[in-house]
Amino acid sequence: MRKIMALSLLSGSIILAGCNGGGSSNNSDNNAANSAQKDVSIHFAARVNGQPFSCATTYGGLGTQESQASFTDFRVYLHDVKLIDADGNRHAVSLTNDGIWQTDNVALLDFETGDGSCGGTTETNMQIIGSVAEGNYTGLEFSVGVPGDLNHQDQAAAASPLNIAGLFWSWQSGYKHARIDIDLATPYTYTDGEGTEQSTNKWFFHLGSTDCSGDPTTGETVTCANPNRPTITLNSFDTEASQVTLDYGRLMSGTNLSSSTPMPFGCMSGAADPDCAGPLANIGLSDTSQTFFASETL
Repeated sequence: MRKIMALSLLSGSIILAGCNGGGSSNNSDNNAANSAQKDVSIHFAARVNGQPFSCATTYGGLGTQESQASFTDFRVYLHDVKLIDADGNRHAVSLTNDGIWQTDNVALLDFETGDGSCGGTTETNMQIIGSVAEGNYTGLEFSVGVPGDLNHQDQAAAASPLNIAGLFWSWQSGYKHARIDIDLATPYTYTDGEGTEQSTNKWFFHLGSTDCSGDPTTGETVTCANPNRPTITLNSFDTEASQVTLDYGRLMSGTNLSSSTPMPFGCMSGAADPDCAGPLANIGLSDTSQTFFASETL
């Protein structure tokens, strides 16, 4: 009798173990499916009033005075890249550390080719590459600039693309989140810091964090009153059939590019600088919708 009961209990244990084993297998399959990743590439294109960007072209119709200008720089940092599914859920894209254009989930877009009016390098980067959870996505979201935890570091010791001196202000202020510079065909006059009138054909747009306090070289935490890292949401975007355009004409819509008050010429992200009102709003740093970035069919 005891043997029969023991066998019965053993059989029951085997059955339960079999059930539990099957359940664990199903859960593992579900978890594997949920964590499955796919490669993704997101393409970008620079535009000037709808025309393709080129360092060898002089463009007209810029700003309120329809100024003519050629470009000397066009570079933008991006981070916190996400794809959006049909239910509005955000799925983080893990960027590939390629040793050149991407590190620590930060990417640098570089449209200038080092020829024509541009004085940079011939290498360009017009895409972001990484991986994301398997799924169907209908939108894209990202933030402009370098995130706060990387913004106030030793640029010279940082990994590429965060080691570029021309895209860095100082340890306290951090990186230039975006740098887009032009040479105007017709110079204008401006008043320098000493109150003297000068002439220049330069107009700079340097987006970065301002009104920062704290000394990172001594281990202090840096806080900035104006982080200036707009989040851009494109609700209609297909990674297989779309690209993101960055249009300088839209960025400078409503801005007089044939003048600059006060110094420095152009916009260096100063909240009180009249020259910054238009571009900061158009890149997404105001209550109005941004216009600089848009989704375009490939």
